Amino acid sequence: MNKLRIAIAAWEPGRAKTGLGAQIGGLGVIIEELPAELIKAAARQGIKLEIEVLTPCFAQYDRTRLKKLSGRYPAKLSDITFEFDAYEHVFDDGIKQVYFWDEGQLNWTTSSAIYPQDPQMALRLYASVSQAMAGYIRGHSFDTIHLHDYHVGLLPFYLGDDILEKTPIHLTIHNATYQGITPLVDGGYSSLDRIALPGRDLFHQYFDFFDNLNLMKACMLKVHQCGGKITTVSGDIAGTWGYAAELRQNHAEIYSRAFMQKGSAPGEVFVPNLHLNLFEKLPIAGITNGMSDRNRPENLPELKSEVLNALQEQQKKAGREEPLFRNPVTQREMLTRDHSFNAEQMEVKGELKRLLHLEAFGSEPEGDPILLTAVGRLVDQKNLGLVASIVERTLWYDPQAKFIILASATSGDPAGMADEAEFAHLAYWYRDRVFFHNTFNLPLSKLILAGGDFCLIPSRFEPCGLVDYEASLLGNIVIGRATGGLTKVSHCAYLYDWLDISDRMGEAGAFFSRITAAIDNYRRHPEWHRTLIRTAMDIDASWDTSAAQYLGMYRYGFLMKQWHAKRKSLISDFTGSLGKNLETFAAFFIPGKEEYGDAFDWQLKKALTAGTRV
Repeated sequence: MNKLRIAIAAWEPGRAKTGLGAQIGGLGVIIEELPAELIKAAARQGIKLEIEVLTPCFAQYDRTRLKKLSGRYPAKLSDITFEFDAYEHVFDDGIKQVYFWDEGQLNWTTSSAIYPQDPQMALRLYASVSQAMAGYIRGHSFDTIHLHDYHVGLLPFYLGDDILEKTPIHLTIHNATYQGITPLVDGGYSSLDRIALPGRDLFHQYFDFFDNLNLMKACMLKVHQCGGKITTVSGDIAGTWGYAAELRQNHAEIYSRAFMQKGSAPGEVFVPNLHLNLFEKLPIAGITNGMSDRNRPENLPELKSEVLNALQEQQKKAGREEPLFRNPVTQREMLTRDHSFNAEQMEVKGELKRLLHLEAFGSEPEGDPILLTAVGRLVDQKNLGLVASIVERTLWYDPQAKFIILASATSGDPAGMADEAEFAHLAYWYRDRVFFHNTFNLPLSKLILAGGDFCLIPSRFEPCGLVDYEASLLGNIVIGRATGGLTKVSHCAYLYDWLDISDRMGEAGAFFSRITAAIDNYRRHPEWHRTLIRTAMDIDASWDTSAAQYLGMYRYGFLMKQWHAKRKSLISDFTGSLGKNLETFAAFFIPGKEEYGDAFDWQLKKALTAGTRV
């Protein structure tokens, strides 16, 4: 394995800042950073790695900046065949990205809307793009295919068994709460027939999920069947912790834990695998994703005056005259000089805390305020509305505690909009102690993380977790829920455990207890608090370990192909040696089923059955 060509297929291709990518969530960040890190890790092992990232070409991209490829790639929906154009672009880090475009399928997309809300439209879109990607892969020589999430989960079915028999394929699950569950139309067979898949052959074996299609289920089964590995974005290879462990838990297990935790029956618990019991049966490995060194305080671009001035200039060219920061002192000082720091230069972090206070409250800080911060989206997953539930009692508990919240709701989400209104209400009544802003501002978000004392992350679920890494590296200590990838910072954070999602006051109490513990240590044990900050800033969040594990997964894929070939050879040798005893052996040889079944025995039984029919 001295030279490898890898195809990475994903819906979010990262690169949003270049205008040739999209980042709605963590998936886009990972797809932007991982390929280059894989190449560096491969080079350390003496492997020449070539990677192509396959992705849709969304309508907002400027296709004049892309190189159009000569080939066109067919797709078929409802017996109508059409063709996708393909474009490519090579970025500064050497990664080639291949974009697939069809006017009829993708013309509605925008920078903030790349996932259809209608499940039938989504199914058709994912199916057509996957067909185009499959055509491209078939025309090029790739050694391994790496899928990211269910949006490209149909791809192995369009590639066909002839490709999958020789080419390893793997699946990384970023968020199992979204599985591509689609209601049937005229039954399961017809639902698949309309997207150019043989429904009679595939529906019951792969897709059937309570009278719906489940794209993630189908992809998981197919990848496992082909000897590929299914991974998720936090935990270890054995799946003993993080999201990899959580995906194995069923409703009964979580309910039992919640009962023990409360001492009474819980009202409702959240099941990360969405009741897809396949997660309990297939081995899901955890590979905890890393983060670019650019997020460390000594490298963070948004703490450098040159970068901020460039951002300000971009705003002016776009016709927006407002400054990056609303406070004139913060604006002047952030754009005049760098504010990079490290664990040995904490006085700079103190200055950032001052500038953040000026930006949020318009005044110089008095005494020693504690800045509790939150940055994110007001969606159910992030559970940031819980912060509003503990604001007033925290303000009462510590007279110098202050909140700085940068968060917004998704348009049309009533729960998120209600959270926005509650934060706005708190900011109005406690204007000197609560700051709330609902319009995302990148420089402000980085200043909040760099200048804050504590970062509030009460996520309902968090498959990987990025903001916990971001905050910790900047010396902003996490106070959050012990879930999924957030547990990777448990050694330098204040985490609470709560499972009854219907008991908001109970969870608020658990959350508040960790906040008071953090405040008490800040006030009464400053040396211990400084040690905690140093520990957080010393986290090894690099991609080195993760990238090496992904390379190990690719190597494993080739070894599994060898094992599958060896099994076929053994079966062939054995059945060939039976001679006149073939029919007798075949009649008596009946493998066990379910937990007593053996895949190797069933492969032998299939070969024997075929042999007796000849």
